Amino acid sequence: MRMSTFRRTLALAATTLLLGGAARADEPLFYREARSEGRLLVFASPDAFEAWRRTGVVPAPIERPSLGPNGETVVFDGEAAVALYRSMHALPEKAEHQEKPDPKATRIYWKDGQTTLETEHAQISLSNRVQFRFTDQMPEAPFQLPGTENPGDSKPSFRVRRAKTRLEGWFWRKELTFDFSLAWAGPDPGVSQGTPLEDMRISYDVSGHGAFRVSVGQFKVPFGRQEMTSSGRLQMADRDLLSADVTTPFSGDFTHGRDTGIDVEGLVAGDRLEYGAGVFNGNARNALENDNSKFQYDAHVTFQPLGNVAYSEGDFETKDKPLLAVGVEFENNDLSGATNATDFDTTTWGGYLVFKYKGASLFGEYFARNRAPEIGASFDSPGWHAQAGYFLKRDVVEVAFHYATWDPSSAVPGNDQSEVGGVVNYYVKKHNLKVQTDYRHLKDEGSNTRMNELRIQTQVVF
Repeated sequence: MRMSTFRRTLALAATTLLLGGAARADEPLFYREARSEGRLLVFASPDAFEAWRRTGVVPAPIERPSLGPNGETVVFDGEAAVALYRSMHALPEKAEHQEKPDPKATRIYWKDGQTTLETEHAQISLSNRVQFRFTDQMPEAPFQLPGTENPGDSKPSFRVRRAKTRLEGWFWRKELTFDFSLAWAGPDPGVSQGTPLEDMRISYDVSGHGAFRVSVGQFKVPFGRQEMTSSGRLQMADRDLLSADVTTPFSGDFTHGRDTGIDVEGLVAGDRLEYGAGVFNGNARNALENDNSKFQYDAHVTFQPLGNVAYSEGDFETKDKPLLAVGVEFENNDLSGATNATDFDTTTWGGYLVFKYKGASLFGEYFARNRAPEIGASFDSPGWHAQAGYFLKRDVVEVAFHYATWDPSSAVPGNDQSEVGGVVNYYVKKHNLKVQTDYRHLKDEGSNTRMNELRIQTQVVF
């Protein structure tokens, strides 16, 4: 039987005295319970509770397997939380030594769009993500879209933009993880075809606590902040023209998505410094082999002085404390001798900033790119994009605006391309169930091409 509110209050007060004397009148007692990934989390410190809400990590945790009411693991933020939990639930002093359920037993549960299977030697989580989109492309004459009768005619259409199945988890030991995903809606333009395989990544956490992890397989290269952010966690309906699936001729091709190779990554200095570096084939995903004798090299370093900043646009994380991320990045991809005489040896340096606070979010990224063709002189091709958003109703209704521009070649004057747009988002279950309506204007000064585009998209994760 659960204790009454009066008995729980008495237990809390008595435990406080046992822990070190009566609490000061201006310091009210703090006790919180929360559930995360099948575990019960117990907090006696408001600072630890807020840190977990921001980062998803309990500082200096104490774990007690099978202590929960349903046999689940209980994670405490310190000894004070252990003592408070015992008193609140009327447990004996050595309750953590009570008879435990069979560790070989299999558990299946659903949470936040994932169905998770847990066994003694493995954990597998299954999720599906679908984006259903309506797009109305409205070019300005004299530009004419394929399939239309006249220049300037609009072209509305429905599309399943993404339909993905993802498996992730660990096997044999928790440091050995995997990430496997399939894309059923077809590859993006320019991506090597043949199979629906998107990710097949095996990782080993050498450090055991996320400071040094080695990964092999096919996955996103560590370059481009917006590219490294999942397409399911964007504020706009899709990425902008620097790295998105956009209508020809509006495409900057600054980031290349997934590739096959090896990388190392980790979080150090109390999760305040994130790094990643890798070597890849450089010819996109699902290619059977490298198309020349050279590799693509990528690296990034991010400083997060106020805590770990998730790869998710929009601010669902902060409450009373802001979050800030400042990063630098590098990529070199030499395609010389691959397929065409015009293949580039491309070197790109970049930098980005992310700021989030009380529902407001800011993002900016700059790419300084140099391209050297096999025939002819090298040239610069820089680009940058910026984005700002704010929740009109916290975690439910959000507005955001963005701008992106790039120069295809510094050797050709007046050929810049740009994109400006805005969006209104309605979140039912945060990114797991949302409706996005955005409108943008695309311009190519070189060909004097302009187009407006309306997109309405629903995303469901299950």
